[in-house]
Amino acid sequence: MEISEILVVDKNASSRTRLQKIVLDLGGKRHKIHSCGSLEEATAILNSKSISLVLSDYFITGGSGFDLFKMIRAQQPDNKSLCLVLVTSNISQTAVAKAAEEDVDSFVIKPFTIQSIHENLLTTVVSKIQPSEYMQKIDSGKELINKGSLEEAMTVLKEAIPLHPQPALALFYIGQIEIMQKFLSKAQGSFQQGLTFNTIHYKCLVGLYDLFMRQRKYKEAYEVVKKVSNYFPANPDRLTQVVRLAIQTENYRDMQSFYDVFTTLDERTPVLVNYIGAGLFVAGKFLMNNKEEKLALQFFENLAISCSEYTKFLRAIVVLLTEKGKAREAEKFLSRFPVLEKSGEDYLVCDFLIVAGMAYDSGATIRRGLELYNKNIRNESCLAALIKEMERAGHKKEKIEKYRSELEELKNPSGKKAA
Repeated sequence: MEISEILVVDKNASSRTRLQKIVLDLGGKRHKIHSCGSLEEATAILNSKSISLVLSDYFITGGSGFDLFKMIRAQQPDNKSLCLVLVTSNISQTAVAKAAEEDVDSFVIKPFTIQSIHENLLTTVVSKIQPSEYMQKIDSGKELINKGSLEEAMTVLKEAIPLHPQPALALFYIGQIEIMQKFLSKAQGSFQQGLTFNTIHYKCLVGLYDLFMRQRKYKEAYEVVKKVSNYFPANPDRLTQVVRLAIQTENYRDMQSFYDVFTTLDERTPVLVNYIGAGLFVAGKFLMNNKEEKLALQFFENLAISCSEYTKFLRAIVVLLTEKGKAREAEKFLSRFPVLEKSGEDYLVCDFLIVAGMAYDSGATIRRGLELYNKNIRNESCLAALIKEMERAGHKKEKIEKYRSELEELKNPSGKKAA
């Protein structure tokens, strides 16, 4: 095996060792074979070694082999000798490997043998040395695009179409040229035509998604990115995109499936956690308003479990539930506050609203409300609850007027009276 440096990536140690042994048996040099189990470790090795072959399992710690290969392609776009082989274990993963096309040179299906890997590597290396006429046309078209020779590139790419039974990649690059030429409808047609050959072709899906976002066709963009999310391994950036669009297009009932994906991620960025939290809250509010209380409370519970460090979400849940007359349900979420946050404004507001919602003792409720007020905590729901209790306790109107004026200012900060 005349390859300088080899990287084996698999989070399962025994599977990783087996792959290394097969590479050794095929002629690899022990000191030139590197291995690791995570995306982070693989990135570090790639930055320090001259790797020519990467064998990666579909799922690795911190991401996927698919994510790793996309990153490598982005960093080394002109490295035509680099071989990236994805190790898959089922039909779904194999379909993703095929649909990734340029990002994945080949794939090996588990359980693998020395013979299956040997045959795979031979085929992959040969295709690198002697690319098909179709791939030669694709490479030529890409070079012409980079030079700005768009019409010439278009001619070459159209010549590539009859050379392959599923020319989705050629159609993707034709769509890219059409976008550069500002023929957006034609570009959409090219991407969609590519998807008729492979319904989950990664580049055509991403091209179509970017096009719809550019045109502000958010519902169409959501359907595309949802499909990408369903078929391709999840990562924080993609999940953030799909959750943001789900909220924007009011596809609230899809939030549970996105939350399920969220819980499987090794890495959860602050941006993603915020979007998941917002999505679960908005979806729960929608369900609550549609009399689906049990499901709404499940969404709120998921939110409280996974995003409790963001106390703004716990506060939003309690405010909503107390407004709906469900103080007892709201009380359960007080226990989700981190210990160090129990002296903060969000907790104090929630605690007061729950006490007010229980309506046990007007005097005690009013005292708690005034304590918040004297701490300079101004909140519409709290002031409204305080005013209600003061009225119920028979306080004079002139005494209440001060708080009523402040409530109106909070509702209308510009000073304009509501129509």
